[in-house]
Amino acid sequence: MLNGRVEQAGRWLPGAYDYWSLAAGGRHYLSVARRLVVASRVQAGSIDALGPLEQNVPFHRRYFLGGSSSIRGWGRFEVGPISGFGLPIGGHTLLEGSSELRLPLWGQFGAVAFVDYGNVWAKSWDFNLNDLRYAAGPGLRYVTPIGPVRADFGYQLNPIAGLRVNGEPERRRWRLHFSIGQAF
Repeated sequence: MLNGRVEQAGRWLPGAYDYWSLAAGGRHYLSVARRLVVASRVQAGSIDALGPLEQNVPFHRRYFLGGSSSIRGWGRFEVGPISGFGLPIGGHTLLEGSSELRLPLWGQFGAVAFVDYGNVWAKSWDFNLNDLRYAAGPGLRYVTPIGPVRADFGYQLNPIAGLRVNGEPERRRWRLHFSIGQAF
């Protein structure tokens, strides 16, 4: 499955900001040996402006990664450019992907093994494939009528130097996420 998105603000539309963004993504599911499913996804996007980025792109439109449906070794919004104080400030270019092996175990229980990757960069259209963050780990699923209840344990394979979480230097290389629904 492929998807895309184009967004534009400003120019002939009235408002305080003048930017446009372009994003695309894809997902693929492959059944192997009747029980095992290999699920993969990738997405990329960038936000650009006719003038200075900081003035024309609102902060809430910047990209951030990390969390239960993103790079699971980090908490929500922890992956991306950081300020001089070590706080995540978001960026204007995004690349993110995941691969999962999904296996039913017993009854409504299932297990996954995953690898997540990606990063956010400060400048528009600045994809740097040598600067990706990686996380891996296992997860458990319990299928309910509203979707799977899941627990994922993500481990950072390459931590972000200087990152601060809740004002403190980040020393923990793992996250435990609980949520409802598939990661993707």
